[in-house]
Amino acid sequence: MMHDLQGAIVRQFGRPTGLVGRLAGFVMATRPSNRERNRRTVELLDIRPDDRVLEVGYGPGLAIQWATERAVRGKVVGIDHSVLMRRLAARRNARAIEAGRVELHVASLDAMPTFGAPFDKVFAVNVYMFWPDPVGALARLASVMKPGGTIALTFQPRRRGATNEDTRRGAERIAESLRAAGFLDVRVEVLPMRPVNAVCLLGRTPGRSSDSATGATGSMSARAEGIGATSGRERE
Repeated sequence: MMHDLQGAIVRQFGRPTGLVGRLAGFVMATRPSNRERNRRTVELLDIRPDDRVLEVGYGPGLAIQWATERAVRGKVVGIDHSVLMRRLAARRNARAIEAGRVELHVASLDAMPTFGAPFDKVFAVNVYMFWPDPVGALARLASVMKPGGTIALTFQPRRRGATNEDTRRGAERIAESLRAAGFLDVRVEVLPMRPVNAVCLLGRTPGRSSDSATGATGSMSARAEGIGATSGRERE
């Protein structure tokens, strides 16, 4: 019975609903590791004042808020398939929504709304593992980005007993998916965290004059070598 309850709670992080979904939203907003993953992702994106930014899976809206603080003349848009998370995120970002600086949609990657203009920056935090077709999902994201736009995908294993080796393998899978979807200059940034490291994979859409010569090969940054440098085990 306890195992079934734990499984139900874990599934709520994919699509929060009801009372248990509210609990998941509270955890997302208050757990130190979750806040740190979101904060570091926004920092690594190097959001500029005029940028248009898209977050996939905005949850309770922490990163939406932090991205809005940087895109002071731009716009931050989010998609999430949870009505409950939209309500929580809208409450957190109410002033920015009223000012027209934030838009929050209940939608999936398979049925994205019409955004009106492409994005300079796109990011998702601990969402990649929920995509049944990661390459297809990333290709759809690339289609709504500006040439030379930046994408950031952050991953930290959340299963019980996870180690930094799980983080390293996850980084490799995400890097392969980014390259297969056509992103260039793929690199990995290790985020030292407890109880287990996280990684942020960054890439960009083609758009520079040199892209036709270099192709979509990219390379994992040397920083990836540090993923397994410290031991760690994940706890629920």
